[in-house]
Amino acid sequence: MNTIQDLYYGRISPYEMSISTTPEYQKLKTLADKNEDLLKEKLSDEQKKLLEKLTECITDISSISERDMFIAGFRLGVKLMIDVMKDD
Repeated sequence: MNTIQDLYYGRISPYEMSISTTPEYQKLKTLADKNEDLLKEKLSDEQKKLLEKLTECITDISSISERDMFIAGFRLGVKLMIDVMKDD
């Protein structure tokens, strides 16, 4: 298998690989969902819309951060490979 070809043909999707399945993540996700549901029960319709907009912004910020961290990690990996290939 050729990793570059797999990436080109979409058999590898770094974005999809970023979703954590660790017990720690799952526990926090469950707690966040539960607390969001409890909060929504107490909010007016207008407040629920505001919460939804806030949640969307936080999701967008998280996605941008994950993308930027992926790019930084990829660049670091390439720099490491360049150093390994140098003849000192």
